[in-house]
Amino acid sequence: MLTELQRRKLQLRFALLDTDGDGTLTREDFELVTLRICAAFGHLPGSPGYDRVLGAYLKLWERLCAEMGHDPYEQTLLPDFLAACERALLGPARADLPQLHDLDLVDLIFDIADADDNGVIDLAEFTTWMHAYGVGARDTIDAFDLLDTDKDGVLSRAEMLQAAEEFYNAQDPVVAGNWLFGPL
Repeated sequence: MLTELQRRKLQLRFALLDTDGDGTLTREDFELVTLRICAAFGHLPGSPGYDRVLGAYLKLWERLCAEMGHDPYEQTLLPDFLAACERALLGPARADLPQLHDLDLVDLIFDIADADDNGVIDLAEFTTWMHAYGVGARDTIDAFDLLDTDKDGVLSRAEMLQAAEEFYNAQDPVVAGNWLFGPL
C-alpha cells in the first residue's frame, strides 16, 4: 500500500503529466510533455534529442498502461494511475518493463537540460526545465536550493539521479528528492 507521502508525490506527478489539465492521462499528454521540455531547450520534433526523449516518455506511458492492463490509447484517471504506480513501485520488478522511475529518462533529460554541455545544471537551466513542467518560479528556486545537496550552485548528474530515486522511493518527508518537481 502506498504511504501518504508516496500518494502525494504521485498525485503531483500525475498533475504535471496531465498537460491539458483535463484530469486524465493519455498518450497525448506524454507527447506534449516531451514537446514542452524539448522545445524549451531548442530540440524540435524530428531532432535526435526530441526523438530520444519522446521514446523514453512513451516507454513510460506503455509501462503504466501495462500495469493497468489497458490499451495505450485509453484515458487514465488518477485512481488507476495510483494503483498502477503502487503495483510497479511495490510489486516485484519485471525485467520486461522499464521502471516507473527509469533513471535513463532522468539521464536523458539531464543531457537535454544541460544546454551549455558543461556537465551540470545551473539555476537557469533548471528553471527552464521546471517551467516546461509548469512549476512556478519561487518553487523552482526552492527546489534547486534543496536538490543542490553539496551547495556548489549547480546540480550534478549524481544529485539529479539521487533526487529521482528519493522522489519515488524515500519515505522520509524531509529528503531533498521530494522537491524534484516542486513542493508537495
